[in-house]
Amino acid sequence: MLMIITSGVCVESDISQSPQDVTENENGKVSTDCSTTDTNQALQWYRQYPNQALRHLVKGKTGKQQKERITATMNYKEKGSNLSITGTEVTDAATYVCALETQ
Repeated sequence: MLMIITSGVCVESDISQSPQDVTENENGKVSTDCSTTDTNQALQWYRQYPNQALRHLVKGKTGKQQKERITATMNYKEKGSNLSITGTEVTDAATYVCALETQ
């Protein structure tokens, strides 16, 4: 079965996320990168299923944050983050959004 994971529109104007669209089979691995010009705030990742609200996944400034099969590697010194999902499942098909932590 084929699944699609879409990287969403970024919440902040000084954040970029790529690739925008990722397609993968079940039991695969996908990843998306997020970069920012701001090094003072933590990056956060959200997931949004169709017709549902954003749901917070992880946040941090540095190191790895893991939630089941989802791993976010945060590196504020390099102004970025990588979100990866291993063992992809149909239920992973969603929009994934990177954002800066608000004050």
